[in-house]
Amino acid sequence: MDKKREELDIFEMLRNTDVPTYLTYGRTAKTDDIGSVHIEKVMDRRSLHNGHVAAHQHTQLVQLCQWTSGGGTYAIDDRIIPFTAPTFVFMPTQVVHGFDVLDGSDAIVISLKDAEMTTSSFFRSPPYRDTLILNGSESPRPSPLITTLMEAGYDRYRQNPATAEGVVCGLANAILAEAATLARMQDSKATRPADHRIADLIEMHFRDSWSVSEYARQLGCTPYQLNAMARTTCGHSLKRLISDRRLLESKRLLAFTIRPIETIAAEIGLPDPAYFSRFFHRLTGLSPRDWRRQWLEKTAHPSTDAPPNTFL
Repeated sequence: MDKKREELDIFEMLRNTDVPTYLTYGRTAKTDDIGSVHIEKVMDRRSLHNGHVAAHQHTQLVQLCQWTSGGGTYAIDDRIIPFTAPTFVFMPTQVVHGFDVLDGSDAIVISLKDAEMTTSSFFRSPPYRDTLILNGSESPRPSPLITTLMEAGYDRYRQNPATAEGVVCGLANAILAEAATLARMQDSKATRPADHRIADLIEMHFRDSWSVSEYARQLGCTPYQLNAMARTTCGHSLKRLISDRRLLESKRLLAFTIRPIETIAAEIGLPDPAYFSRFFHRLTGLSPRDWRRQWLEKTAHPSTDAPPNTFL
């Protein structure tokens, strides 16, 4: 990426006061009615992004993406992830992400509305769960089966989008089951109802000043029982889970918007900026301002291990 392009991309991010929210990339609910299922290739929208997809999120759909050629760099929440094809990515709702790719790169993208997500444990997972990536680095490469099923979904959708919904949803479940197996994520914890209830309640109320007792009351148990349940199903106390969710949201806002520190503090439910700074420093070892500066430096001057055409 040349210097002029790099500076433009940073400027584009720095003028956002909110993370853009789309259905499919670049299109809002007012401009893009994709129905329940939509499949396309990344470069079908080259005119919108030219290989640079700026940071954004989807609140109404999840996406399955199989990179079939090329490579580049993802920015996902607070992570910078280089990748080369073949790479598979499962992107849940509300995860802030963007990517920059090399010339010749392309991928199949299956987008599915939340309302259709009724059978897969991945689809029933809380909306802020981690993205699943199979890229041959910290996880295996996607299997030939995933590639075959993604291509089958693309071909079926191209034949007749109006009749493809049931077939594509079935294929998506099979793809995610295979991806979970490869990533060794198919343990019993992934389908525990208690895990989902706790996570869903935190997602709805992490910005509020709820006590453990209030969460427990909503779930029909005692605070002691709730903390025990949280440790068993999620690995941490309820307070830690709430803190982790607040930290994630604050990192998203620091990285992808120009909101001031005090505004971000209020947004995540900690209206005292000084307390927010201590909270953030305790969990990251950095002040919010220093973390934001390091993020901008990291994205503007990526590691030499990353491909040359990197995000931001």
